[in-house]
Amino acid sequence: MPVPCILIVDDNVEVRLSAAYFLEDQGFEVIEADSPHSAKQLLSVKSIDLILLDMNFARDTTSGQEGLEFLTWLQGQHGAPAVLCITGWGSVKLAVQALQLGASDFIEKPWQNAALLKAIQQQLTLQQKQHSQLSHTRCPTIEPAGEFRWQSASMLALERQLLRLANSDATILLCGESGVGKSHLVAWLHQHSARATGPLVNVNMGALSESLFESELFGHVKGAFTDAKQNRVGRFTMASGGTLFMDEIATLAMPLQAKLLRVLETGEYEVLGSSQTIRSDVRLICATNADLPVCVTQGTFRQDLFYRINTFVFELPPLRERQADIIPLASYLLTKHATRYGMVTKPMDEKVVHALQTYPWPGNIRELSHVMERALLMSEGSQIELQDCQLRLARSSISDEAIPQALPAAAGTLAEMEKRMIMEVMTQEGGVISQAAQKLGLTKSSLYRRLDKYGLKHGA
Repeated sequence: MPVPCILIVDDNVEVRLSAAYFLEDQGFEVIEADSPHSAKQLLSVKSIDLILLDMNFARDTTSGQEGLEFLTWLQGQHGAPAVLCITGWGSVKLAVQALQLGASDFIEKPWQNAALLKAIQQQLTLQQKQHSQLSHTRCPTIEPAGEFRWQSASMLALERQLLRLANSDATILLCGESGVGKSHLVAWLHQHSARATGPLVNVNMGALSESLFESELFGHVKGAFTDAKQNRVGRFTMASGGTLFMDEIATLAMPLQAKLLRVLETGEYEVLGSSQTIRSDVRLICATNADLPVCVTQGTFRQDLFYRINTFVFELPPLRERQADIIPLASYLLTKHATRYGMVTKPMDEKVVHALQTYPWPGNIRELSHVMERALLMSEGSQIELQDCQLRLARSSISDEAIPQALPAAAGTLAEMEKRMIMEVMTQEGGVISQAAQKLGLTKSSLYRRLDKYGLKHGA
């Protein structure tokens, strides 16, 4: 079996060396990068199994913005490795944002070597199971999961509104928190449109660099620039006769917004390196989790582009406000992941059902999908148990209203939040370790370690 390779991304050389020495002693191959930029270069030439990512670099020491930007970029890369975020300035808000962007876990500095090793081994085990299931199909006769049908009144009402616009070419803007299902709704809208026989082309605007923007959207001809070794078809051409979905539209840099606006206003574009004008034939749908009117006011989004894409605007409610969708969606995702891995799906224990219904879902459907995938692969019994789900946050500590836009100023560090959470649950369960561990989604041994870590008394 090949030795797992871990990439440490941290601008502090002492931190990198400390982690590298420890992990090399554990038998891992370790390489280092001092910045996200260096990490991107290494990822382009080296196969990495897991990344330890610091969240703060040269820009500042507390916001975690550079780490979040790297996670956003990593989402657009095929076969991206798992990421464990590490920072000395941990907060629940930052953890939520990192998990929403695909991070597997969030660890505070200074870490305990045993805890770090356990987190790494868990992620590598999960990856190994994923690869194993994909390589060895256990149940080839499983039928793929069909189209999911919403159960909540808000989503059914939204579908009815969109159905009235499906056959038109009207531009639609979908808004809502990250992971609420905007891409699913775009696919549904395309399938019910007059362009259903044409292509549906997705483009993540946040992943487009300024240097490649025109090439990605409009294409280029061979020799148009130094690295243009062959002709490339752009997204507008790919989507001709169908639907073009521009996700994360608010992340587009201002100079690029002007180029996009020209195409939307005239309906025409040129392939880079060619003088031939092409008439666009796409139905445009855009999506964002940002408040575009606020972006316009702040000067980060062009007002004329906003007016061009907001012919019809629809807001998708967060998953925590769609109680009727949570359990049916969880079951659907279990079946979908079982189909993907060639496994038989499993029923959920009653405690799991209750936990899923009361959990605040800061990462919305994306987080629910990750939870169900992990639970299916890690479950060893005949049904999904609470400990298989590994829910990240406790409802008792973070209110629905506080996620994810704002967290209480007194929330403190992740360690403080975790300690308060454990104290509250231990009190609720009368100090009974087994019951408290179940409610927290931990094993008894994990809870004992946390009690020792925070100097809390053990119960029964």
